[in-house]
Amino acid sequence: MPKTLITGANSFVAAQIIDQLIALGHFVVGSVRSSPKGDEILATHPEYAGKISFVTVSDYAKKGVWENIMKEGEFDYVIHVAAPLLDDPRLSDFERDFLAPSVDGALELLKSAKEYGKSIKAIAVTGSVNSITTGDPSDTRVLTSSEWLPLSISDAIAANHPYISYCVSKAETEKAIWKFVEEEKPDFNVSVLLPALIFGPAIQPVKDLKKINYSTDRFYDLFSGILEVVPPTSFPSYIDVRDLATAHIRALTVPEAANKRFLVGGKKYYSQLAADALKTVPELKGRLPKDSVEVPREVVFADVEEWNEKLGLKLRSAEETFGDAARKILELEKKFGA
Repeated sequence: MPKTLITGANSFVAAQIIDQLIALGHFVVGSVRSSPKGDEILATHPEYAGKISFVTVSDYAKKGVWENIMKEGEFDYVIHVAAPLLDDPRLSDFERDFLAPSVDGALELLKSAKEYGKSIKAIAVTGSVNSITTGDPSDTRVLTSSEWLPLSISDAIAANHPYISYCVSKAETEKAIWKFVEEEKPDFNVSVLLPALIFGPAIQPVKDLKKINYSTDRFYDLFSGILEVVPPTSFPSYIDVRDLATAHIRALTVPEAANKRFLVGGKKYYSQLAADALKTVPELKGRLPKDSVEVPREVVFADVEEWNEKLGLKLRSAEETFGDAARKILELEKKFGA
């Protein structure tokens, strides 16, 4: 039975990775920032009992924080999902709240994995398309997995904006990862996945409907009653969270993914696409905003289809992604009496 460590275990993306890992016969060790977070996962998914355990890591960037976990874990694989959140209002300083925890969190994990994780074969990291682009319409490049964000640390400090801070911290973290791989030459492989927007059913622990996770919250806006018209598109590409979870797991063993960064998913997205998919959900009749007249933007990812094929991905349709996401939220509405 493979043993896999996953960081940020109570997050939107990690929840789907855990679900698939367990279905594939892995024993999962999830890192959470406090022990009640692990209890919440088991309360949400009692079927995981005996197939998952938890380690508490309150500060991912603390020096040596992973040492004992790696010494005792005997892991075969690691999937690093944990990262500063874009929508956390407490995160206001680029260097303190985005750059340091993201870069140092990744490097501390890699250092301990190299030193003590002698059985680790591969590490997959949740990166972001924001390591390549902010998605601004003025960025007309044909994008590939070898491109980098044309913004620097000084740009992020000057902008003092959460989204720019997030994008630059993603790029700088990735650069630090690849510098580590080049200089330290660990025995394990490293892969960094670069998804755009991530949508789909939220199966992580949810305490209330006001804050599920960033992309699900924005998606819920389409039928929560707060919008009169379908809003402008934030970024013109997406992937289903379940397809992204599959991509992470396959990146651990697909030879072509070893020590590579790659775009994944790359499906065209615009807000009206999601709204149209929701029209196929009968329970939402009368709850959707008026249609948008926005002209969909194009972003060209030249090699994303190649990487989807290498990973054997069969991407879900918009009706599946947004329909399943909506049905999960409708379940949560019933649970919370909304």
